[in-house]
Amino acid sequence: MHRSFGEGSRSDEATAVCREAGIAVLDGGCPMMFLEPVDVAHRCFRWILGATGKLPDGSTYQPSQPA
Repeated sequence: MHRSFGEGSRSDEATAVCREAGIAVLDGGCPMMFLEPVDVAHRCFRWILGATGKLPDGSTYQPSQPA
């Protein structure tokens, strides 16, 4: 669920519902910040969010595979 600037489209309730259903969730950030290759713009956003303590944990993010 994308946060971008401000709160964006994420919510704690939506995150919980997705995780309970087994859906991969990157809560509050763009997946493009974590999926290689990371472009310059997303690398900058990742750095800024990390520096401000707002970077979501992307270490366990695994996108769903198409059926």
